[in-house]
Amino acid sequence: MLMFCVLMVLILHMNVHCVYLNWTSHDRPNIVVLVSDAFDGRLTFSPGNKVVQLPYINYMREMGAVFLNSYTNSPICCPSRAAMWSGQFVHLTQAWNNYKCLDPSATTWMAHLGKSGYHTHSMGKLDYTSGHHSVSNRVEAWTRDVPFLLRQEGRPVTDLVGDTSTKRVMTKDWNITDVAVQWIRHTAVSLTQPFALYVGLNLPHPYCTDSLGPTAGGSTFRTSPYWLNKVSYDQVSVPKWLRVEDMHPVDYYSTFTKNCSGHFTEEEIRNIRAFYYAMCAETDSMLGEVIDSLRDTGLLNRTVVLFTSDHGDLAMEHRQFYKMSMFEGSSHVPLLIMGPGVKTGFEISLPVSLVDIYPTVLDLAGVPQPGGLSGHSLIPLVSGVSAQSAEPHPGWVLSEYHGCNANASTYMLRIGEWKYITYADGLTVPPQLFNLSKDESELRNVASHFPDVCQDLDRLLRTVVDYPSVSQAVHRYNKQQFLEWKQNLGDSYSQVIANLRWHIDWQKDAQSYERDIEEWLLGESTSGGDGT
Repeated sequence: MLMFCVLMVLILHMNVHCVYLNWTSHDRPNIVVLVSDAFDGRLTFSPGNKVVQLPYINYMREMGAVFLNSYTNSPICCPSRAAMWSGQFVHLTQAWNNYKCLDPSATTWMAHLGKSGYHTHSMGKLDYTSGHHSVSNRVEAWTRDVPFLLRQEGRPVTDLVGDTSTKRVMTKDWNITDVAVQWIRHTAVSLTQPFALYVGLNLPHPYCTDSLGPTAGGSTFRTSPYWLNKVSYDQVSVPKWLRVEDMHPVDYYSTFTKNCSGHFTEEEIRNIRAFYYAMCAETDSMLGEVIDSLRDTGLLNRTVVLFTSDHGDLAMEHRQFYKMSMFEGSSHVPLLIMGPGVKTGFEISLPVSLVDIYPTVLDLAGVPQPGGLSGHSLIPLVSGVSAQSAEPHPGWVLSEYHGCNANASTYMLRIGEWKYITYADGLTVPPQLFNLSKDESELRNVASHFPDVCQDLDRLLRTVVDYPSVSQAVHRYNKQQFLEWKQNLGDSYSQVIANLRWHIDWQKDAQSYERDIEEWLLGESTSGGDGT
């Protein structure tokens, strides 16, 4: 133990050396990580970005590197952020839903930077520790195996506010942006050590639908004419949908619980998508404020800027909004990096994911990598410099989902042209397989046509995660947590559960739904959800 402590002291006092970019502790770059919420990664490269003006994302593309196949490790807020901050897959951190994520004592990449001599500062939305989000959100996740079908969200709607001069729609995010800009202009410029700044935004996540009451979820796409004018309305597509009877059972469950199984006109769908893109434009402007402040202070050429998001938004693709799905709109996230040592105008098609941010940031800072990380440094990819000591990126990504609005644990492996999605124990729910090079819209599940591909990809997936065992662990956790919650409520249980986000449907037959839950609590299951 003594020798270990001595070695650590020596490491902290010696010149830290970055393997890839040849920086010493005296010229290590500043690092700015800006994370949005629910930003579709396909908008960061052509042709997706033609639908909306995103000047600062385009600037980052020109001045740095863009990853064309970057994915969330779990398409929901808290588990995704837990993966990003810990560098570990969700099944390792057991961040099963928006309520259960990282322990506050977990060692993040920001903590490593602080210990290595960086001045660190975080502001805005973090959302990677346990205990947050609404009661509805957690109860819906715990009861997803119960065989009832209840609408858990408000029907997606649009809300136009202000006029052509109204720029600040999401005032909370603008306030965070203002604080970040002031910190850069007044604090960062005077630092004698490199700094690491994290800025977390909530846009373009939909707003709460206030008319649905205090338990309402976020189903309102809100913007102003100022931002809507940034959208090329004639480029806004109306996505094709499968017939309801042809949908995968888990996708149908998601569609129904998200309140999207009813009729939508083409105008409604186009407007929802246009408003979403306008919200992305507002997000881009906030990114621009941060970049401009770095440029104005002379810090930009010494700063690596990274932009990403926790997940995307389906924006009515596959008859859904929100995330909680492995379809591209939900799982594909932006990832752009620019700064010293990063190639300019560089596109990387290799699949990567948010767990790669942890080792990447440490690599930028010349900080030794801890053991047990799921991710791989992206510095060899964006710098063009390789090193024999570096473990190459495997070329596949894993995403998994165990939360609400999906009635089976879901696992996605993305490699080459294929996206393989399997559920629960791999037996009780049919898998999905999409060839993204031929089916960008993911409307043709070809699993039955390519059984050998499914078998090979499933075998690879099982080398990464024993997913049937994980599904069963989640199933046990859900029952235990729900039972504890129910017991703690005592006599108020029936009233509380009847007034969660599903209250409109629940109160039509409350006794029946309570019986369904009691039967579920008494029953045994080995599948961890059956997708029915």
